[in-house]
Amino acid sequence: MSFTKTLIHGTNFDHKSLNALQKVTLRAVVMAFLFYGLVAIEGMIMRMVSIGPQAKAFMPEEFFHPDHFFSIMTVHPIVGIFGSTYQLVFAAFMFLVPYLTKKPLYSVKLANFVWLNITIGTALAWLAAFIWQYAPMYTLYWPLPADTTQFSTIGGIVFIIGIALIMIGTFGFIYNIYATIFARVGVHKNKTTKELLISGFGIDGLLNLINKLKGKEPYTKEPALALPVVAIFRGAVDTFLDALVILGAGILVLFI
Repeated sequence: MSFTKTLIHGTNFDHKSLNALQKVTLRAVVMAFLFYGLVAIEGMIMRMVSIGPQAKAFMPEEFFHPDHFFSIMTVHPIVGIFGSTYQLVFAAFMFLVPYLTKKPLYSVKLANFVWLNITIGTALAWLAAFIWQYAPMYTLYWPLPADTTQFSTIGGIVFIIGIALIMIGTFGFIYNIYATIFARVGVHKNKTTKELLISGFGIDGLLNLINKLKGKEPYTKEPALALPVVAIFRGAVDTFLDALVILGAGILVLFI
């Protein structure tokens, strides 16, 4: 079948043939693209408003109200980063790690928990801006006091709950990835946790180099983890630290 016919008519795809991991991956990917579409629309609205009076001829008047503009500006990066990018990357990694390690994902239920939390959390943050016009230009890495005089208290609470759900989902993703990597089954049945940890941080390569300089036998002839898995392993460490900072910032907002 030609590319044109496939594009127009599709293929005889049977969704019932998908396994549980493929289904949860597709769910997260679909939500990621939906949020990406929302972000694209928000970006176009802000760009048109920035043009000024020329855009008023074909745009609703309320789009030019400062409360509306800054509420979009507040939630725009959250939807784009967490709702779209996080979802897409998490889905890819939860599929790739089992595929590359030739081991089953630790928990498909936890994977479903992850995409649901991030989806609901992103939606709540967006609703806080859309309904209550919560627009403090809150930066997640620099916790600002919860301003209840200029902005709705309910909007602030909904916003913080949304961010908290996203971070809880992020912690779930990290746990799922590490539990899968450290599972001593399949090709890693005879590997120790220490060996997997050393390989995950890429220390085995450094030990091989040191042993070579000393004229000794290499620490290992073949690393326990493939290079892409090592990259995901290290990236998950950064993601954990980010989530810890952001969740901690959210807690500070409640008490400052």
